[in-house]
Amino acid sequence: MDAIEILKTEHRGAKGLMVEVLAATGAKRKGLFDKLKGELEAHDRIEEQVFYPSVRSAPKAAGLPAADKKAHEAVEALLDKLHALPVDDGSWTGLFAGMQKQLLAHVAEEETKYFVTVRSLFSAAELEALGQKMAAAKKVLVKAG
Repeated sequence: MDAIEILKTEHRGAKGLMVEVLAATGAKRKGLFDKLKGELEAHDRIEEQVFYPSVRSAPKAAGLPAADKKAHEAVEALLDKLHALPVDDGSWTGLFAGMQKQLLAHVAEEETKYFVTVRSLFSAAELEALGQKMAAAKKVLVKAG
């Protein structure tokens, strides 16, 4: 699978998990949230350590902006706040909704602008090779736990 399709598949998975988190309560909500948090953190690391640096290092992509680090940091900060609160805390659902809104805006920006540009600059073979590199890095992250 090419790099962009890997990231888009992970985006769809996160969207589905967010819906499940909001529909659940108690221990089930906590478990689903912890799964979502772990998946988003791994996704961000792969983007920041493999995808964006690989794209930016190619001469044909010299004009592309760097990763939207601020968006990642904002979502990660909200995930940490949510993790520190009990899921039945009165402010948890509102805080989660705020994180969800920020994350969905970031995903929409990536998918409708950045990924479209990247796909126009790189061949299918280059995106496939980058996807393989990302998959290998993810296996290392999962093993490291």
